[in-house]
Amino acid sequence: MDLTTNEHLEIKNDFHSSNHEWTWDEKLSTSSIKLSDNNLNVIFHPIYSTGTAVAKGNKPLEKGRHHFWEILMITHIYGTDVMVGVGTANAKIYDASDNFCALLGRDQESWGFSYKGYLQHDGKTCKYGTSFGQDNLVGIHLDTWIGTLQFFINRKPLGMAFTKLNNFTLYPLVSSTMAQCVMKLTYSCSTPASLQTTCLAVLSPSQKAHLSKNFPGLRYLTQNIFADILQKSIDCDNEDDFEFPAEYIILDDFDYALVGIKKKKHF
Repeated sequence: MDLTTNEHLEIKNDFHSSNHEWTWDEKLSTSSIKLSDNNLNVIFHPIYSTGTAVAKGNKPLEKGRHHFWEILMITHIYGTDVMVGVGTANAKIYDASDNFCALLGRDQESWGFSYKGYLQHDGKTCKYGTSFGQDNLVGIHLDTWIGTLQFFINRKPLGMAFTKLNNFTLYPLVSSTMAQCVMKLTYSCSTPASLQTTCLAVLSPSQKAHLSKNFPGLRYLTQNIFADILQKSIDCDNEDDFEFPAEYIILDDFDYALVGIKKKKHF
């Protein structure tokens, strides 16, 4: 299962892709939203608010990939609702310009996370995590291969939010009822769902450090955003209690196959 040079470079380039694979769609700009800074910044209701406005990503999130994007909340957040999430092309997101509402997740075609700390889908809500506000970095991770969606605040995972999304073609969404609400898309990237990304999800921090130190060619794997967000949570109070020191870590044949290198033979 050794990777060819071209396959190795292709995966490496995926991990070093542009910081912005997509931006907010300027074609959907209305008097209720103003885009700037190459369509990365969005100002909702620049003068005053009469309802709920939404911004949408300018391209769908490709299937078979891990997608991650982060949104910086620049202004103080208040009001009926400010939400981040995803939706299909059929989501009813443009019929609330005269209505103050929690927009994302009102129907079966969208999924939303509110600044108040709850989730919404198909009109149903549930408590999810802490609230977010000014200066918070809200991260969204969508795995279009297995169909899961989870959120982060300042790179801290809040846990799985939604599942069974792999049969939908989805777009990133943000909505606000608040006047002069400013957000910035700071990051939007993706990488293929593969054995290597699966490996990242199960390796402990000390194992990643061991690989990075002893195999410099794999640093693109262990020192990128997906190495952090794909880390599965450990069901224990202190993860360090369950780690071996790096010098005692042993990689078996399957581990070497996952990271795409040849195992050295010892005689």
